[in-house]
Amino acid sequence: MYAQNRQLLRTVLQGKGFNMRGVVITGLGVVAPNGLGKEAYWYALANGKSGIRQISKFDPSPFPCRIAGEIPTEWFRENELALEGEQFSWSTIYALKAARLALQDAALDPETMTGCSSGVFMGISSTDMGVVQKEYDVFQDSNTTSAGAIAASFPHAPASQLAKEINCNGNVITVSTGCSSGLYSLILAAESIICGESEVVLAGGVDAPLTPLLLAGFCATGLLPTGFNDAPETASRPFDAKRQGGVLSEGAGVLVLEEEASARRRGAPIYAKICGWGATNTFSPASLRAAANDCLIQALHSAGLQPEQIDYINAHSPGDPVVDRAETRAIKEVWGKYAYNIPVSSIKSMIGSPLAASGPLQTIATALALQNQFIPPTVNYQYLDPRCDLDYVPNRGRAARVVRALINLQGFGGGNTTLVISKPS
Repeated sequence: MYAQNRQLLRTVLQGKGFNMRGVVITGLGVVAPNGLGKEAYWYALANGKSGIRQISKFDPSPFPCRIAGEIPTEWFRENELALEGEQFSWSTIYALKAARLALQDAALDPETMTGCSSGVFMGISSTDMGVVQKEYDVFQDSNTTSAGAIAASFPHAPASQLAKEINCNGNVITVSTGCSSGLYSLILAAESIICGESEVVLAGGVDAPLTPLLLAGFCATGLLPTGFNDAPETASRPFDAKRQGGVLSEGAGVLVLEEEASARRRGAPIYAKICGWGATNTFSPASLRAAANDCLIQALHSAGLQPEQIDYINAHSPGDPVVDRAETRAIKEVWGKYAYNIPVSSIKSMIGSPLAASGPLQTIATALALQNQFIPPTVNYQYLDPRCDLDYVPNRGRAARVVRALINLQGFGGGNTTLVISKPS
């Protein structure tokens, strides 16, 4: 049955005469380094406030990079950290908090959702390394570990906890495609609604990678900036000629997606409509360019739009010397001369790179840009890179007409995802 539904969906997206069920965004839940909740998050983004700070969850002094987009522990009440006595897991805590904020924002009561056709689609890039590191330290001392460690560290733990929160017995899916996991989960959630499998879905992404082991691993790749330890807020510099790499971050973004007619019947707040998407994968650096371009073209085609009909691009670019140039080149190749007329900004300049949470947090930022008719800036943009020469909304956000926007994500490992959303009519 699912395969048949997927085939019907492909036919719909290819424009062969079927009426597509509309998918809308009705709730936004944010746990980001620069804000907890949509209001604080949007205020920070609109005003160019960074959440990059010195790492405090452990001693980072042995490492060449000692900064990150760390979520302050004091943002959470003690009962939220305890998770009803279950094994401590930052990824599950972040996801659950974001989901509760999203449900509240959508005016949905989890207690009343039992009879509803619901689903949960969550992206996460890896096993929860916080649990793994903690239990391994105990194991080294005692050759024992806690009974709940395995379950708590599984990538599916956040999605499972969210399903429990809304009594969901339907589709509960974990997506793990690297940094693109969260945005891909939104795509799968939209497909589930279009196919008629779900009426309301919690979808998003979460990651909590700030452990000594993972920081050491990322430092070993040479992808993290090392020259900004004394000025962390200036470290994430997408498109800037002096950028040194993306800043590792943590967080969660969870959205409520609903079937449009159902959402309108209940008078739900509607932030945006999902119009189309693209997803590609590449196996080698040689094919990366074609895959990235094809992903953008797929998204525009499925949305029935020409490139010049996009008013804003929320870019993937994390501040990596190679990646930022590649995304700029892809935009130029797909948009042609019009590329110089479209605002392109990277909120990773303020939140860092929270892996699977990146796409959902970018989508939330873009939905709020549609609502407020305001484009968040790319901060720390000081020095021109000749190969990054588009309108990056440098340092200060701006009021603008934004009806249709595109969110772009390129996953570490080859996965690309692109989502197109529009202002509700």
